[in-house]
Amino acid sequence: MKAMKRKLRFAVPAALLAVLLVTGSCRRELWVYQDYFKNLLVVMDWRSYDRDAQLYPHSPDPEGMTLWFYPHDGRVSYRFTTTEVNHYSVYMSYGDYSILAIDNSPEEYNMQEFIGMDLASTAKVQATPYPYQGEVSDNAVLDETGLYSLDAYAHPLLRKQTNGLWTVAAIPEVMASDVEEVHVNSGSYANYIPYKERNTYQTTLEQQEVHMTPLLVPWRMRVRIPIKGIHYLREVSGSIAGMADGYYLVEEHTSDDPCIHTLKEDWQYYVTGDNEGYIAFTFRTWGMRNSLWSQYDDFSRPFRVDAAKDEVRLNLKVVLRDRKTVCYFHIDVGDQVWVYGNEYALSVDLRDVLKGDDIPELPYVDAANGIDFDGVVVPWEPVEEIDVQF
Repeated sequence: MKAMKRKLRFAVPAALLAVLLVTGSCRRELWVYQDYFKNLLVVMDWRSYDRDAQLYPHSPDPEGMTLWFYPHDGRVSYRFTTTEVNHYSVYMSYGDYSILAIDNSPEEYNMQEFIGMDLASTAKVQATPYPYQGEVSDNAVLDETGLYSLDAYAHPLLRKQTNGLWTVAAIPEVMASDVEEVHVNSGSYANYIPYKERNTYQTTLEQQEVHMTPLLVPWRMRVRIPIKGIHYLREVSGSIAGMADGYYLVEEHTSDDPCIHTLKEDWQYYVTGDNEGYIAFTFRTWGMRNSLWSQYDDFSRPFRVDAAKDEVRLNLKVVLRDRKTVCYFHIDVGDQVWVYGNEYALSVDLRDVLKGDDIPELPYVDAANGIDFDGVVVPWEPVEEIDVQF
């Protein structure tokens, strides 16, 4: 009996081992699970970045770019700055993202600042405020440009400036941006592979591509103002009040916060008749405030913004050639802003709008007490008139 027990004690484990050996030789190879991460290739097209190269000289491609990845599930955003401007490869985890791309890096811009970049809903580029912002007081003193006082712009706009003067902001620099929505799939092998080959999976990862085409963000704006007595003009400076102070990069619309851009440079005068002509400014702006043009969804055809006149105000300070006489003019132009979306251009042309006494007129000054000059006409290609349906 004891001998039988000893035989059974060894026979049962041996039988189990035999079963395992038989079934084990027929088992399927182990499969590898899907990878949680995936190689994402961002492909850039900068062809629109070179528009208006004569006005804003720069190379066809930027020297660098910055990418932000905003996860839709509320996770922390990712930022990458690189000199690889044509394509950039990044290893991203599974999920849905809003991808924002801009040229260069935020730190390279002096005339605009990037705020709220941690969240897609608050990511904004806005004009850098000038150190001097003016004061609202009855005894406001004109500074050297004569544009930061009640007399210059605050009083005419005080109804809209209940919280003080609007921000006096810098003219924005050229920049471009684009936003794309992407779903990053779970990474995986091209095919399931045996467990013993698991260390080779990096060479067989699938790659996902997203294509981005950054477009210019600031608009080019051209303003023309007719002038009587243009031969008495020596120099002009100005400001335009009521334009947007910035642009929401991911939501892709201008802000509703107004600002004032000073126009000290890039002005020209044109003599068109007997002591008559016009002044022209060309500058960059973020555009109209969002509430003034958010109802428009087709920018392929020119249109005039349906806004009240006093939503945008043009201010001029004209120094006459005697170097002593200074004239100020304030003109509401909110209802005269034309949008040319295909050209990234805005236009305010008052030459056929102002008539008679509404045209700014410079008083006579003695040429002997100043510097005389002949007006020089600078050629300018007129914008083609297009029949626009309002």
